[in-house]
Amino acid sequence: MIYFLLVLGYGCNSTPNKNVEPEADTSTSDEAKTSEEFIAESYATCLWPKVGLRDNPGRKDAKYITTIYFGEKVEFLDEKQVADDEKEYIKIKLSDGNEGWVYEHLFAIGGNLGIVNGQKELYKRPDIMTYVGEKLEPMDMVVIFDGNQDGWNEVVSLKKEKKGWVQGGANIIQNELDVKLGILYWRAMEEGGEKKFELLENIMDNPNFKKSKLIEEVSKALYGNPGSEEAFYIDELDQFQNLASNKLGITSKTVNIMNRPTTSSEEVLFQVNKGDICDIIEQSSSLEEVNGNTDRWYKINFNGKVGWVFGHHTSKRRN
Repeated sequence: MIYFLLVLGYGCNSTPNKNVEPEADTSTSDEAKTSEEFIAESYATCLWPKVGLRDNPGRKDAKYITTIYFGEKVEFLDEKQVADDEKEYIKIKLSDGNEGWVYEHLFAIGGNLGIVNGQKELYKRPDIMTYVGEKLEPMDMVVIFDGNQDGWNEVVSLKKEKKGWVQGGANIIQNELDVKLGILYWRAMEEGGEKKFELLENIMDNPNFKKSKLIEEVSKALYGNPGSEEAFYIDELDQFQNLASNKLGITSKTVNIMNRPTTSSEEVLFQVNKGDICDIIEQSSSLEEVNGNTDRWYKINFNGKVGWVFGHHTSKRRN
């Protein structure tokens, strides 16, 4: 009998009590984090035109791996280290799997890249009393951080030249098409001479960007503002759009043709007029600045007369 009761008691204790709640999981490991904030802080955006990725923090005894360009989003591996140069470096991973170290100041950790469409007042702090006249301008690229200050958002621009707070996110476009256009635009603007205009022309020629509301800003950078003396009027060039590559048209009212590629009045051979079409014999190997305009010189033949013309006054005009 005693044996039976002991067995019965053991069986009762082994049955789970449905009225007792299981212990709560108090784990706070990173694996349990799924918030957008955690995801955003796992990435960093390059804010400089070009940044070198190296296998160790700093530059001393650090091997170069590859170059990171403005606008690239990289994975932040949550490691920081102060190198011998007393600068802080972060460890990152690129989209191709390469890992290495970069100078932390050249990146923004967290946030999302956006492009400004219209002026936006910039405040030192999330307080309307801290406005000192600084503004974000159209086509400024910024990393904008999610607001947690009653509608305020913190922003930082290309090269960290502008930092502060804006009210709301209006006028800062974050859709993929416009942001990619903005990245290519600023990569072009960081170049000089012919390379700059070549990259801007690539944007204008890309059919995908014709849908972007910002394509007009690229046009202004390439051709000038309509109504200004430096504007590059498309309608004036319509008559030259089907010219062969070995010909050019004159777009200025009266243009001097020179004996040599120079502006010296002593070298003038003859003049051509707007609308004249010339055969190209050769072109200068490099760009030259004349009266604030950068372009090539072209050796041309016009009705049997030969001389040099500055490209700024022709259908070959670069800027």
